[in-house]
Amino acid sequence: MATLVTLDASALRDGAPGRAGVLRDLDDVCRDAGFFLLRNHGIPGGLWEAMLEVSVRFFERPAEEKEAIDLRGSSNFRGFSRMKNLRDWREQLHWGWEWPQGAWTEGRPEYYRLAGGNPWPDPAFALVVSDYMKAAQGVGLLLLRALAGCLSLPTGYFDPSPDEPPYLLLKQICYYPQSGSTPRSGVAPHCDWSWITLLLQDATGGLEVQDSRGDWLPVPAEPGVLAVNTGELLEILTRGRYRAAPHRVINPGSRRRISVPTFINPPLAARVEPLEFPGAVPDRPIGPPGADHVHRVVPRGVDCGPFTFGESEWRRKGMGLWCHDAQCRGA
Repeated sequence: MATLVTLDASALRDGAPGRAGVLRDLDDVCRDAGFFLLRNHGIPGGLWEAMLEVSVRFFERPAEEKEAIDLRGSSNFRGFSRMKNLRDWREQLHWGWEWPQGAWTEGRPEYYRLAGGNPWPDPAFALVVSDYMKAAQGVGLLLLRALAGCLSLPTGYFDPSPDEPPYLLLKQICYYPQSGSTPRSGVAPHCDWSWITLLLQDATGGLEVQDSRGDWLPVPAEPGVLAVNTGELLEILTRGRYRAAPHRVINPGSRRRISVPTFINPPLAARVEPLEFPGAVPDRPIGPPGADHVHRVVPRGVDCGPFTFGESEWRRKGMGLWCHDAQCRGA
């Protein structure tokens, strides 16, 4: 059985000893697994600990307090939601970078409706989450700049646009404990619609990632270590050279599980234009025949051509077109 690769983020910084070797390791793991663990990422221990703590405290609040910021009352899909079905067994919070209210105006693309503010439950909570988002964005940019080097792209290829911020998203998720003897799905197998995703998790366990042979590997929950996976956007950009890693959560039993994924994305107006270079493998299968369905926005191997990220995101959220129905279209 394959084992998970652990990388040292400090070695990816400019001028770090051994950087060239770590870049090769990063390129290899993104090609083969699309998933790795990241140490020494630079997010202060006090901050990631505070992030987990405010998450725990929020999900302990009475239902009416959580529902007061229900996502269904938000014009840009921020706030609280609850999912209890066969594939998903959790409640969660959705946040993003704050934009001035009214970022969408008549005549602008519909996807700017996704911009705006967050319905924070209180100022202290907002401060911790905002500080964590800023720190996670920095880690994401470090990784993307390293990946630009691996792909022989300009160093600043993935850098934020001067015209608008990246569409960073963060979730705080509480997977419900369960009483049955058979562990059930907390979130069904899926790939992320992102460049990359950085996951902070508590010590409960339950996260699994599928390797290129179709085997599910448990992801260790180590304090302060981030789990990183490449998303569909990066797979599309590289025409399959990099693999979007399927992952899932199997609820571990009587304990709740807290996780905080940060989705590192381009700006809404950014164009995703698949690269032209040798070595792409667009039709590489995931898993053996008959394996569990893996939720993807775009089926593996579909060449969807250049598209505007915001339009794909609006189809997913504003139009509710999920799992293969929101295939990219040129714009």
